[in-house]
Amino acid sequence: MKQDINRWWTVLGGAICLSVGAGVVSAFMFGTFIKAIAAENGWSRAQVSLGLTIFEFAMGPGTIVLGSLIDRFGVRRPTMLFLLLFAASIALVGVIPVSLALFCLVFVMVGFFAPGSNALPYAKVVCARFDHRRGLALGLTVGGTAIGAMLMPQYAGYLLRHFGWRTGYLGVAALMAVLSIPALYFLVKMPPGVDEAIARRAREARADLPSLWTIFRHDRTFRLLGIAIFCMSGVLLALLSQLVPMMTDRGETVRAAGAMLSIAGLASAVGRLFAGYLMDRVHAPYVAAMSFGLTLCGVLVLAAGATGDAAMAASAMIGVSIGAEADIITFIVSRYFDLRLFGRVCGGMWACWGWGAGIMIFLSGLCYDLTHSYHLALWVFSGMVAVSVISIIRLGPYAYPEQGDPRKAMKTDSGSVVDRPPVEVNS
Repeated sequence: MKQDINRWWTVLGGAICLSVGAGVVSAFMFGTFIKAIAAENGWSRAQVSLGLTIFEFAMGPGTIVLGSLIDRFGVRRPTMLFLLLFAASIALVGVIPVSLALFCLVFVMVGFFAPGSNALPYAKVVCARFDHRRGLALGLTVGGTAIGAMLMPQYAGYLLRHFGWRTGYLGVAALMAVLSIPALYFLVKMPPGVDEAIARRAREARADLPSLWTIFRHDRTFRLLGIAIFCMSGVLLALLSQLVPMMTDRGETVRAAGAMLSIAGLASAVGRLFAGYLMDRVHAPYVAAMSFGLTLCGVLVLAAGATGDAAMAASAMIGVSIGAEADIITFIVSRYFDLRLFGRVCGGMWACWGWGAGIMIFLSGLCYDLTHSYHLALWVFSGMVAVSVISIIRLGPYAYPEQGDPRKAMKTDSGSVVDRPPVEVNS
C-alpha cells in the first residue's frame, strides 16, 4: 500500500503553486509591464492588452483539455506537463523580437498551458481529501494567490526598474518553475488509489456521464454560475491589469500604484480565509454575493475618480474578491455536481472566466485609446458586478451537501471522499 501524507500538506502545496500561478501572473505582473512594453515597441495600450486578451481566451480551451486529461489520467502527470510548458511560454515572451503577431501567438501558448497553475487541479485534490472543512481547505489553498498578489507586484516592479520588462518575464518564469514544480511533485497528492478509483468509475459510467454541452443546455446552476463568473472575472482581471496605468494617469507614482495592487492582494488573503471559513457554515452563494458586493463598492469609488487614500481603500474592497472565482467555483461545483464531472465542469467555468476576462481586458484598453479615460469602463464594470451578485444569489440548495456527521461519509483514512451519489443534471 502506498504511503500517504497528511492532507494539510496538499493544501500547502496547492497554495505554493497558486502563489505564482496564472491568476497572479496575469493580473499582477502584466499590468506592471504594460507601459514599458508599449513604449519600447511603439504599440498602443489596446495592442499590448490584446496579448492578455488572447491569453484569457486560450485559457478556456486549455482548461477544458486539462480537466478532461485529469479526469482520465489523474492530477499529477497532466498538471506537471502543463506547468512546465507554461513556464517555458512565459520565458519565451521575454526573448521574442518586436512583432505584434508573434507577441499574440506566444500568448496563445501561455494561455493554453496556464490552467496547470490555476486552481482546477489543486482544488480537485482538496475536494477529494476534504468533505468536512472543505471550504476552509479551499480558502487556504486559494489563499496562496493572495500571497502572490501581495509580493508579485513588488517583484515585477523591481525587475522592471533594474532590468527591463524582458528580463522581468524571464525572472517570473524562473520563479514560477522553481516554486510550483517541486510543490506539485512532493506535496499535491491524491489519497492512495482515489485517482484510479475515480477514473475507473468514470470509464465504467462513461455512457451515462453528460457532456459539457448537455450540462450547459440543461443545468440551470451551470448557466447561472457561468454568468456570475464571466462578469466577475471580466471586471477583476481588466481592472487589475489596467490599475497601474490608470492610477499613474491620475498622478500617482508607479511605486504607489504597485502598492495599491499589493493592498488588493492583502485584502484577497483576508477575503479568501474569511470566505472559506464562512462557506462551511453559510450557504456559499450568499458568501459569494457578500464578497462581490464589496467589490462593487470599490469599483464605484474608483469610478468617482478616487486617488490617494480613497483609491487605496477601493483597492482593498476590490481585493476581497480576488481569487474568489477560484475557491467559490470549486466549492460550488463540488456541492452541485458529481466529483466525476469535476474536471469538465470546472473546465467550462474557467472557460467562462477566461473569456470574460479576455473580452473586458481588451475593451478596457480600447476604451482608453478612444476616450483617453477609463471612466466609461469603470461604470460598465459596476453593472457587470451587479449582474454577478444577482446570478449567484439565484442558485438553489446544494445537490451534494456535506454529510451531517463526517464519520458517516465514505472516506479513506486520510479523509478523502471516495464515493458520490449518482450523476444528476439540474433542470
